[in-house]
Amino acid sequence: METADFLDLFISEAREHIEGQAALLARARSSSLEREEINDLFRHAHSVKGMAAAMGFTSMSALAHALEDLLHQWRDGALGPTPGSVDLLTRANDLLSAQVDALVAHQEMPSGEEIGRQIRSLCSPSENRHQPPVTDAAAPAQGTGAPAAAAGDTRPRLLVDIAIRQGAPLPGARAMVILKRLEEHGQVLEISPAPRILATGKFNGRLRVVLASRVAADRVASLVEGLPDVAACQVTPAAPPEEQGEDPQRRLAPRRIFPDRREEETAEAPARAEAITTIRVPTERMDHLLDGIGELILDRERLKRALEADPGSEAAEILEGLCRTVDTLKDEVMTIRLLPFSSIVPRLERAVRELASRLGKEVELVVRGTEVSLDRSTLEEMMDPLQHILRNCIDHGVEGLEERRGAGKPARGRIEIDLSRRDERVCLAVSDDGRGMDPEALRRVAVERRYLSREVAMRLSDEEALMLVTIPGFSTATRTTDISGRGVGMDVVRMRVQKLGGHLIIRSQTGTGTRLEMDLPPTVTLTRAFLCRAAGGVFAVPVSAVQATFEVRRDVVQASQGERVLRRGDVLVTVLPLGGVLAGDRSAPFPDTFPALQYQVGKRTYALGVDEILGEEPIVVKPLRHPLELLPQYAGAAILNDGQIALIVDPVNLTRTSRQP
Repeated sequence: METADFLDLFISEAREHIEGQAALLARARSSSLEREEINDLFRHAHSVKGMAAAMGFTSMSALAHALEDLLHQWRDGALGPTPGSVDLLTRANDLLSAQVDALVAHQEMPSGEEIGRQIRSLCSPSENRHQPPVTDAAAPAQGTGAPAAAAGDTRPRLLVDIAIRQGAPLPGARAMVILKRLEEHGQVLEISPAPRILATGKFNGRLRVVLASRVAADRVASLVEGLPDVAACQVTPAAPPEEQGEDPQRRLAPRRIFPDRREEETAEAPARAEAITTIRVPTERMDHLLDGIGELILDRERLKRALEADPGSEAAEILEGLCRTVDTLKDEVMTIRLLPFSSIVPRLERAVRELASRLGKEVELVVRGTEVSLDRSTLEEMMDPLQHILRNCIDHGVEGLEERRGAGKPARGRIEIDLSRRDERVCLAVSDDGRGMDPEALRRVAVERRYLSREVAMRLSDEEALMLVTIPGFSTATRTTDISGRGVGMDVVRMRVQKLGGHLIIRSQTGTGTRLEMDLPPTVTLTRAFLCRAAGGVFAVPVSAVQATFEVRRDVVQASQGERVLRRGDVLVTVLPLGGVLAGDRSAPFPDTFPALQYQVGKRTYALGVDEILGEEPIVVKPLRHPLELLPQYAGAAILNDGQIALIVDPVNLTRTSRQP
């Protein structure tokens, strides 16, 4: 088999099984598992073992085999889950994940030999027959053509004919999964084709097995047909060779399950391959498809403008239908790209376990709102920031055991991740119950290290002082480790969140804990925006960031504590000139009348004054290249209908940047 051809598919499927197993093991740590959940654990381990063996990844296959052995005994009731065995399987599953990561990075896989040995030592003596572990291809081979293995076995023989769906990925691995399932219900006596063929590209998807089993034939067929990528399965009684007087090799000659085209002309096929209901598509192709949808939307808007002068024409009616089709297509593509946050939770749990173990701390991770979905690119971009935050929570936030006891806290620290929807945005919050951060200490360090003058530092609010930790190189740590404390991390978090068009707020209380809130758009590629003219240029402001638009007369704007404000009902609004702020001059003059866009930053209300609001339009967000990507006030760029490029302004980050000393 050319493993390179199937590597991406293997990595994708292996991660699904590893993450599914991680979720079940996390449940096992807090409550007892149902029988079906243990069966699911076994199936996950078995699938990874079979796929890894088919790909030639012997270290991964051997480790998954060890997990399978122990889970087999859980399932049969020979052994039961214990806190120690659950922890051991969790660490083994983490190692499987690390092995997959090594494949992605084209690095050498970490060895699973030691942890595999520990797992097998927990198995009962009968299960240790697997030592040393053998691959799927080798296990059936031991029984094939070996009459001694079946000596004295009086169970009925079943002839099992199986067809694997045409086009199924890794058909050899699928065949090995089928063989293992059959082994659960009897003894595999003979296989055709030979096991060595299953691991090559010569396997045609047709498999015949002789099984010694007391399970009814229709039950065996049902068990096999329920497996992925099985198109059909026929099970018939088969007498032992000596009773039939036949040559075993002749009896095992491949028999067609589906007739060829010539047979279809005279006989109806006894079974048909199941319809393909899912398909895996590389993420790059999805990105290209979304870019194409974006360009299509822009072309649609240009066409609408061209036909505005003739609204009742046939062309206008065709355009109306086209608009509906494009909107439907856009919604479908955006939905396809959405992934639930639960898809990355196992990796975060793994990071917490590893870091806590290295530091000798007990830390529990609780995640709520895992059903909230975000764009795939947003989830990928947030992985590093989340790991930076968790690293800081465990190293700097959560205290050691003695310190927690002295503070009257539980021995086990707690980190919580909460996701929720707020209008068209997603709020992602990470909090810990650790020692918290002291705003006064942050001000003092900022002055000592000459980031700020004493006068400026004293004017900072507590919220602004907490944001000092996002300055590159800023750290209050008195020691440096390979985990954190080198002044890196939080600046990465802030920049990544801002790059996604989001906002970061830090809240903390000394002795109680810290909470980081990230306000994110669910997708960053297609959005609607107000197009505004300011300082001689055109800028886009996302509609999702704006609370309201209104006209302002300059004579109602008043000066207050160095800022210009106006009152709208009971709300005091700070007014900023967009062109002036972008040029670094918050005090730039306003015209006699001007439109403004109202938005919120924390508990304060602001409005951006512009020269003109040109309208609201759909835009395709394009990422900025270096060095513009370093400017947090811009969330990207958009190509407008007339071909002009407009920078996308993030009003929240624009406001915060303009207030920084």
